[in-house]
Amino acid sequence: MVNRDIEPSPSSSYENCSTDIAQNNLIRAWLHGRSVHTQRAYSRDVSSFLEQVNKPLAEVTLDDVVRWHNGQSGPATSRNRRLSSVKSLISYAARIGFLPVDVAAPLRGTASKDTLHERILTQKQVRAMIGGELNPRKRACLRVLYKLGLRISEACSLTWRDMSRHQSGGTATIFGKGNKTRHVFVPSDVWKELSSIRADMSADAPVLCGSHGGPLSVSAADRIVKSAAKRIGLPANVSAHWLRHACASHSMDNGAPPHLVQANLGHASLETTTRYLHARQNDGAANYLPD
Repeated sequence: MVNRDIEPSPSSSYENCSTDIAQNNLIRAWLHGRSVHTQRAYSRDVSSFLEQVNKPLAEVTLDDVVRWHNGQSGPATSRNRRLSSVKSLISYAARIGFLPVDVAAPLRGTASKDTLHERILTQKQVRAMIGGELNPRKRACLRVLYKLGLRISEACSLTWRDMSRHQSGGTATIFGKGNKTRHVFVPSDVWKELSSIRADMSADAPVLCGSHGGPLSVSAADRIVKSAAKRIGLPANVSAHWLRHACASHSMDNGAPPHLVQANLGHASLETTTRYLHARQNDGAANYLPD
């Protein structure tokens, strides 16, 4: 019979402590160099996983990962994102020798219906969102998110050091997802609008400012978008990313080549960009067939 009141031996406690330290160091190394937003999301996913399987990473099996994934709730896209985080950590641990084998390699995410079309705003809706915003600072935020197609974190971290002026407008140098740098065209009307609200002329001043003059926070930018959407009767789940979707869809609707849109938005794959070609509500092969 096991006496459950017996305290673990000092050597056992030391081993557990050493395991925790090694595991924490592994996770820090895996997260190193990723964006703050990515680090936060990955850390949350992995912490939840380790808490639910209730064992060190070195003892995790494929069955553990399968049971955990099958027990997840929420939409397939969210469950697949969490699985991707866990698979990435386990793959990294196996690659550097922390684990003898990548136990999660055989596991694939759950297929899900592509609902991108549900998040494509019309050009009329976007114009109404921007036109209905009377605060110049908030309107500039909406314009940058839409016209430049930036992720919300990219827009909020943009400084004037990243901006280069030229005759037809300017260029914004974006250090984005995957630690990749891309150059995004800034139309002359957007450049003029941003210049008109600029108060701090230093190179490190934020392009988009909060109410107190400092950098606009991601949460504040999200509130600006949601308020603009609510003002014209759009659903509460509209987010800044919907304006990025709209940038891709509307630009290709108006003739922009997919490879140009891919470069502008920083998509790793052209396949991601061309999804927007299939999201058009008023176009299809039937329009090009004879009567």
